[in-house]
Amino acid sequence: MSIVTRAENPPELQSFEPYERARIKPGDPVCFPYHVIAEPGEGQSKRGVILSPRPDYSSWEVRCDEGTGMGGGDEAPSPLGYLIMGVAFCLLTHIKGYLHKAPMQISSIKVEIRAEYATLQPDPQNGGQGVGRCDAYSCHVLIESDEPDEKIQALVAVCRDACMAIATIANAVPTTTRVFVNGSTDGIAV
Repeated sequence: MSIVTRAENPPELQSFEPYERARIKPGDPVCFPYHVIAEPGEGQSKRGVILSPRPDYSSWEVRCDEGTGMGGGDEAPSPLGYLIMGVAFCLLTHIKGYLHKAPMQISSIKVEIRAEYATLQPDPQNGGQGVGRCDAYSCHVLIESDEPDEKIQALVAVCRDACMAIATIANAVPTTTRVFVNGSTDGIAV
C-alpha cells in the first residue's frame, strides 16, 4: 500500500461551502484555504485526502498510522510527524524560492525540528483521553555556505516570517470545532 498517491477523483466537502481556487503567479500575494478530508481505518490507521487549493495543484491521498505502542500498525507516519514535517517542508519552500530570486553560494541546507508534545493524565470518564499540548518547538536551519553569516541569517529570518506553517504553530490562531450529526447542515460548536 502506498502512503501517498495522487487522488484522481477527490471527494467533495460536505460541511464547508465551496470555494474558488485561486490562480496566482509565483511571488504574488494570495489568500487561499487548504482543505483535508480524513477518515479512520483499521486500528489506528487513517486515510485522508488533501484537496487541491489551486487549479495548478493536485489533490493527494495520504495514509497515516500510529506506532505499535499507540495501538497502530506502524505502517505510515503519525499525524504529528506529518505536522512537523509539513513545517520543515514549508520553510524549505520559502528558502528555495528566495534563493531562486536572489541566488547565493550555498552548498547544503537542512532543517531540523524538535516539537515536544505531551498529554495530561488521561481521564477514564472522558474515554481515556487526556488534554494534549505542545511544550516546546525549536527549528534549526543548518546551512553550509561561504556567504557572510549576516546574509544567511537575514535569508532565514525573511523565510521564517514568510512561512505560513510556522505562523500557524507560532501564533494564537482562532480555531473552531463544529459537529455535524446525521447529515445536519447546522453544525454544533463543541
